[in-house]
Amino acid sequence: MPELTLRHEFNTDEDTYWSKIVLDQAFNKKMFEGELGFSGWNLVEFKEDDAKISRKIHVEPPSGNLPGPIKKLVGDRVTYTEDGVFDKKAKRYSFKITPSTLADKMKLNGEFWVERIADKKICRVCRVTVEVKVFAVGGAIEERILADMRTSYDRGSSFTNQHIAEHGL
Repeated sequence: MPELTLRHEFNTDEDTYWSKIVLDQAFNKKMFEGELGFSGWNLVEFKEDDAKISRKIHVEPPSGNLPGPIKKLVGDRVTYTEDGVFDKKAKRYSFKITPSTLADKMKLNGEFWVERIADKKICRVCRVTVEVKVFAVGGAIEERILADMRTSYDRGSSFTNQHIAEHGL
């Protein structure tokens, strides 16, 4: 199963990152629909208890110019649902992505956490695994998913640092 690990630094503290960035609906909508060009980012469900925060998000990413064989399988428009859980004690967010097409043939899971560098400096570490079981093109789809995730996370981290600076977070 291919795996991707990403590291991005943010100029804020851990608690602010979780509350004002990751779990903030307005920020996420602005980042995904504005900066990343997604057609939609919608919070479907949000539950909180003493131990965790669970949320379900429906997302419509840009499909870009997919190679012919992949486009034939997934169609012109792909959406996905993210089921995520933030463990308050461990301060880790784990997620499972379910696509609108090929859901029975694809597994995409991930987790991220932050490591403190200084008072107002953290590093987010995100680890993602993907597996696509489609004859002949599964590997190509996996590569495309990981490349798109890398691009989105890189662009999103720049946007996040700009947002942090503009709002004094």
